[in-house]
Amino acid sequence: MPRLTGWRRALVIILGAQLLFWCAYGLLIAGLQPAGTLEEYRLPAVGAVLASEPAEVGAYAAGLSGPALLRIPGWQPVILHPARASLLSRAETSAGDAWSLICRKDPCPETVAAYAGPFDRMDEAAGREEFQRFDMVWLVVVTELMMGSALLVVLPVNRFSRLQCITGLLLISVGIDAWLTTFGAQSLPYAWFPLLRYGVEYLMLTVAALAVNAFAGWRPREAWVAYGCFVVAFVALLGAMIEGVDFATVVSWLDAIALTLLLGYGVLALLRMGRTTPGPAIRVLAILLVALASIGFDLFLLPPPAGFALQASVLAPPLTMFGILFEIALQGHRLNQEAEEARSDLERQVLEQDASLLRSSRLLRHQERLIAIDAERQRLLRDMHDGVGGVLTHLLLDVRENRLTSREIEQGLQSSVDDLRNMASAIDAGNEPIDEALAMFQERMAGRLARSGITLDYRCTLPIPAPSLDVRRLLSLYRLLQEGIANTLRHASATRIELAVNPGEDGAIHVMLSDDGKGFEPGTASGAAGEGRGLANIRRRADQMGGRIAIESAPGHGTRLILAIPIQTTARKA
Repeated sequence: MPRLTGWRRALVIILGAQLLFWCAYGLLIAGLQPAGTLEEYRLPAVGAVLASEPAEVGAYAAGLSGPALLRIPGWQPVILHPARASLLSRAETSAGDAWSLICRKDPCPETVAAYAGPFDRMDEAAGREEFQRFDMVWLVVVTELMMGSALLVVLPVNRFSRLQCITGLLLISVGIDAWLTTFGAQSLPYAWFPLLRYGVEYLMLTVAALAVNAFAGWRPREAWVAYGCFVVAFVALLGAMIEGVDFATVVSWLDAIALTLLLGYGVLALLRMGRTTPGPAIRVLAILLVALASIGFDLFLLPPPAGFALQASVLAPPLTMFGILFEIALQGHRLNQEAEEARSDLERQVLEQDASLLRSSRLLRHQERLIAIDAERQRLLRDMHDGVGGVLTHLLLDVRENRLTSREIEQGLQSSVDDLRNMASAIDAGNEPIDEALAMFQERMAGRLARSGITLDYRCTLPIPAPSLDVRRLLSLYRLLQEGIANTLRHASATRIELAVNPGEDGAIHVMLSDDGKGFEPGTASGAAGEGRGLANIRRRADQMGGRIAIESAPGHGTRLILAIPIQTTARKA
């Protein structure tokens, strides 16, 4: 089946809304009908039967607009009120054979029917009329005023929407018109009341036209036409009041013209919206047309009832309110669906962004590792060039010039080999605990020193786990210790060397290298010619580590190097 679009879809929605409303109206009318009729109790036919009625007798008049005096032969006169039953009392004498119903203000309408019979039946009929004429109207008044006021109160939330403002004013005007129509004549018994009552009615129709204009897309020229029509209707009412013309005749013509214009404008707006207006606006317009159709039904098509029938225009506002609430709920549901779809789409985008960031982070870490590896490679190349390469270059030049003995050549080669081993050991033990790194150094050097008749002892009192050094600092420490041991071999004539590691103050560690050699005078050796290849190298290595070096020695008492390494600084630089 093809899907309806454009004006066809709008027409189906409007006809469906009308069908639902009139079905509800018919069911409600059928449900309010009594099980039986009151025709058997209608005056004057029932007058002769009342004398034999055993139960309490009451009287009731359907369709009264105000108080009326009822006289029944053989019964006391009684005042009847709209939608209310009154008890009858027997009279001692009968005042004639005719009954009468006299309204206190205006003549009673021809459709008013008087009934007398069992009070329970009369009270039940009066209660049914009260519900239809007054309770339903109060329901309309309260509903319209509350909904209209609520729409006006929340205007700032919707940025003072013109459509919402006009809709709120329309609901309030409907409530006021319903109250004036039902209760105004009794509550405001003034000569100018008809002008107020019908002026409010035409103001309500004008606001309805403005609401249609707002739904169809606001057009200022059409709004001014609606204002002009209201002014013309109000001037016509005012002229009728001043000239004393029958108001019923003027109002009937004005009602016909106003409703015809409003319905025609609604159809024109529907045709204009057929191509552009979305479904929600068409549905709300269908609800407004239901209200207008109910007013036209009451004015032109409602047949004169034998009793009082519920007016369609009284039922329309509560039902249209339910329709508007349903429309609001439907739009809220759709907004929730759109919000859920937007949230799902946002979550998907966030997940994709997280995955992209994770890939970027992994790529960045990979690049950082490559940069770190390259930097370490460059540093090692520089160390090899400046360290081993420099020693081998000088050694090669000295060999070419025959300036070195075989012993000196052996020492130079051994120094280069030791430096290579230091670099390999530092790379292998980088970021490992310092006690394990120095244990590996002691194991590597102990064999070489043993061939020279020197014992290398190692002692560590650091807590477990011990702190660690990065590769660069550990290599500087190895070279410092290597330089100290080389000085011992060249100058000290020692038999024992001790390497000790102890905790120091402020989170530092102390590395001590001591021997039992012949010692020297530190002050005298500081300016000696060979100091650059000995103590100066040791101090330079200590500075590279960010530590402090202390040299303690005396002739005949051996030598002790004390290196303080700040671990916190090391951890920051690592």
